[in-house]
Amino acid sequence: MYFAIFATDSPGATQTRSDLFEDFRSYLHDHPDHPDVILHHAGQTLAAHDETIVGSLLVVEAPSLDAAQAFVADSPYAKAGVFGDVQIRQWNWITGRPG
Repeated sequence: MYFAIFATDSPGATQTRSDLFEDFRSYLHDHPDHPDVILHHAGQTLAAHDETIVGSLLVVEAPSLDAAQAFVADSPYAKAGVFGDVQIRQWNWITGRPG
């Protein structure tokens, strides 16, 4: 199953996000505690009227919603409280699909 993960940053999390960026990026590429989760896309979401980072969007392949939730919860950003709100939705990927 594919999941779109929309994570919105907590107010005041800008410095923590910046401090943990490399740790988060490394986690996205190497997450041995979640071998059943495949990351397909990841990036920062921006404010509507400028380049201010306000969150993250991830597209993952996981066996279940629980697996996707655990993957996000174990990330450096989630553990440090960078993510104030996380919404995970199962996604029916139609175009641009890998493989």
